[in-house]
Amino acid sequence: MTTTTQRLVDYYHWAIDNGDPKTEEWPLVATPWPTISLVAMYLFIVKVGPKVMEKREAYSLREVLIVYNFALVLLSGWMVYEFIASVLDIPNFNLLCDSVPYVRDDARQNRLARVCYVYWLSKFLEYLDTFFFILRKKNNQVTFLHVYHHASMCVLWWMVCKWIPGGVSYFGATCNSFVHVIMYAYYGLSAIGPQMRPYLWWKRYITRLQLIQFLIVIFHTSNAIRINCGFLNGYLWLQSGYMCSLCAFFLNFYNKAYVASKKEE
Repeated sequence: MTTTTQRLVDYYHWAIDNGDPKTEEWPLVATPWPTISLVAMYLFIVKVGPKVMEKREAYSLREVLIVYNFALVLLSGWMVYEFIASVLDIPNFNLLCDSVPYVRDDARQNRLARVCYVYWLSKFLEYLDTFFFILRKKNNQVTFLHVYHHASMCVLWWMVCKWIPGGVSYFGATCNSFVHVIMYAYYGLSAIGPQMRPYLWWKRYITRLQLIQFLIVIFHTSNAIRINCGFLNGYLWLQSGYMCSLCAFFLNFYNKAYVASKKEE
């Protein structure tokens, strides 16, 4: 084994052994391999699923979609509440930038870590978005942006749960959970049937809200980097880059779906 390879192996073991003690014993957190396996399974289904469904009848899944989407509305709403309640319950918590205390027995910090963990697990649940598209033969919905977002969020939030389940991590997750309350409410209403279409004129505003979310998180993260409160700056830079990539992809989607299509009318 070369010196470089040995250093990489040593660094990997050091990083794995130095996670946050609050979450080190929680299921799936100890190493990245369960997450990598689930993401690989997701990508495999995305690749193979449409071929399996090619000669089959599309499933309706109407009742399943109604229950699933409104369940995610409730879960997302609970996470918004729990993120906000958790950080407000921590004495002297700085909403603009706060570090993660690596302690095990602080009930308030454990509460914030727990909702970070639930948020991460919810990203695996949201894989069902894609699977339902495939089963309904709505393959045009399984875009690169869709797959990129679903796969990458699981990896990024494993990193959060492993090393930084708290502090400024709360902000982007709170914004995203709030957007998901509205987004899954739209999906749930649309699954009820065509009779709901007159009331679903606000679809394009969901994409606008998502873009506003990315810009707010980029601004908040940039400010946290400037403040330098002791939170891992490397992750803040990674989050900023990731938000910029989503912003670019969603702008491209919005332009194609709403701006360009309107010009063609």
